[in-house]
Amino acid sequence: MGFWSKLFGAKKNREFSLSKSPYLPEEKGEIEIVFAEKFTQKGGKFIYSENLESTHKFFQLIIEENQWKTEDILCFDPQLSQRFGLEIPPNTFDPHHYKALLMGCEYLVANIGNLLVCQHQIKDFKLEELPDFFIVFSSLDRFVADVSEGMSELKKRYVNPLPTNITTLNVKNVNDENDFLSYGNSAKNLYLILQEN
Repeated sequence: MGFWSKLFGAKKNREFSLSKSPYLPEEKGEIEIVFAEKFTQKGGKFIYSENLESTHKFFQLIIEENQWKTEDILCFDPQLSQRFGLEIPPNTFDPHHYKALLMGCEYLVANIGNLLVCQHQIKDFKLEELPDFFIVFSSLDRFVADVSEGMSELKKRYVNPLPTNITTLNVKNVNDENDFLSYGNSAKNLYLILQEN
């Protein structure tokens, strides 16, 4: 059963065993569903793409929806900038001159619906120094059950040295903005384009 049918398939695929923690998926295949549900409940914009052609189309629709130009999109990743026709910023620049950041991610954390990132995506910037909108490109092999599993996978992936500036991206929730407990929260408006192949 493919990802799309798992996400929108029969309800029985979305039920969890009461003998396990309600915060972790029952099976590895359900991680995607848990992540998608939590991410969208928070207000994240989840876009599923079957191929690179669809991904390009969705990227253009995001730009049109927000009335941006390609010059408004910041991208540090040479492969993504080439794929989407964006310029890599010069050595010295002000990230506040950009309206969105296009990037990949390390992992998609299912139990909290957040994205695990590090210096490879955001360089040495603090989240509050970057634009309010993030467009995140990911593939299906980036799902982990929780932050602990994500950190373990990160350690396996980058044996030496371990990347710095490791953090999770949270979706900006309009309802939380007026809550004083969320003051200082560096949540972002997130678009996630998840490409199957």
